[in-house]
Amino acid sequence: MSEVDFFSKTGLRSIKERREKLDNFIPNLSKRMDFLGYGYNYYDNADYGVGYGGYYYDGRYADTVAKMVAHYSLKPKDKVLEIGCAKGFVLCEFLNHDLDVAGIDYSAYALENAVPSARPFLVRGSCVDLPWPDDAFDFVYAKEILPHLQLAELTTSLLEMVRVSKAQNIFLEIQVVADAKGGALMKIWDETHQIIETAEWWQAFLEEFNFSGQLHFKQLF
Repeated sequence: MSEVDFFSKTGLRSIKERREKLDNFIPNLSKRMDFLGYGYNYYDNADYGVGYGGYYYDGRYADTVAKMVAHYSLKPKDKVLEIGCAKGFVLCEFLNHDLDVAGIDYSAYALENAVPSARPFLVRGSCVDLPWPDDAFDFVYAKEILPHLQLAELTTSLLEMVRVSKAQNIFLEIQVVADAKGGALMKIWDETHQIIETAEWWQAFLEEFNFSGQLHFKQLF
C-alpha cells in the first residue's frame, strides 16, 4: 500500500472556504431528503449552502487522468472502472485516451445528468455488489466514496474492488478529518458521510485488510 496524489489540484474549495460556507449555513429541511438521496440539492443547488453547489464538467480532470494512465501503464482498450462515478466527469477523460470504461453510482440524478460521452457506460448500483465478473478491469478507482458507506459495508466493498480488478491496480481517494472538531464540521458539510475518521484510522484499517493498491487522503476540515 502506497500513497500517491492525483486529485489534490482539482478541487475548487480550500478548507478555509468550506469553513466560511458553514458559518452561513442554515439547514433547509424541505430539501434535506433530496440531498441525502444524492439528488439535485446534493450536486447542483448552489443555494442549499453546503455540498457541491454546482457539479459541472470543466475539463479539470484531464491532467489527473493523464497522470493515472501513465502511472498504471494503461494502454488503449484497457478496461477502467470508476466506483462512485457521479456524472462521469473523470471517466470521459479516460475515454479520450481510448480506454474502455465503466462506472457505477447510487445516484439516479447524477447518472441522468452525466456527461453525454460517458453516459452509455454508466450503471446504477452499489459498490457492495458490483455487476461485473472477476478480473474484469485493468484499473479500478474510487474517488471520495468509502466514507459514504456504513462501516459494515466497507470490507465487502473492498473485496468487490479486488475481485473485479485483474492485478489489484486500485486507487482510493479518501476524505479524512484531523480531529473530532473537523469530524463535526464534515458531518454538517455533507451528512451523507457515515465513516468520519482520521488518516491514521484509515491507514490501520487498510493495513489490516492487506490492501495493496494506492491511496490518497483528502482532508476536508
